[in-house]
Amino acid sequence: MKELVRCKSCGYIMEKGKLHGKCPACGVPDKMFEPYSEKIAPVRKFILSLDLHPMLVHFPQAFVTTVLLLSLLAMVVHGRVRDLIVCADTVVGIALPFAVLLAFCAGLLDGKIRFRRVTTPLLVKKIVFGSLFFLLSCGIVALELALPLNAFSTFASIAGLSLVALACAVYLGLMGVGLLNSKFPG
Repeated sequence: MKELVRCKSCGYIMEKGKLHGKCPACGVPDKMFEPYSEKIAPVRKFILSLDLHPMLVHFPQAFVTTVLLLSLLAMVVHGRVRDLIVCADTVVGIALPFAVLLAFCAGLLDGKIRFRRVTTPLLVKKIVFGSLFFLLSCGIVALELALPLNAFSTFASIAGLSLVALACAVYLGLMGVGLLNSKFPG
């Protein structure tokens, strides 16, 4: 087993043999490192190291931001360019709930692996806001498929829903950042 060390200053963990004079993350001298031992099982560590949930949440964040921007743009552009923007907006909007659902499932898996249950207070809060994000994304698709995509009011409604959905995504991200390094031992 490799001997690990942790920077007391920033928390960076690395193999002791790869430490060359200073912390590669924050630059403090190597005397700021202390021995570190991993307290979770290798299988759990491997699954968490894949960062599935943190990686997958970027898709719905990017999609909802794109839908918002394209909807706003569709309100001010005309002609063929507007037609292309509307088409792109619709495609990304339709993909949005699938991306949210995938990130949601990855979040449930991550929570189960990290905390052995998904009923911790912060995870329950994330589940509520994740569900709201999913419902809002379904609402965006419903608007895009049900309303005429040539009306200013349609794009204003899509932009409004997208803005609320983006707020959910940002809040979920802020809650998630605090959980990245949290995990039960064993």
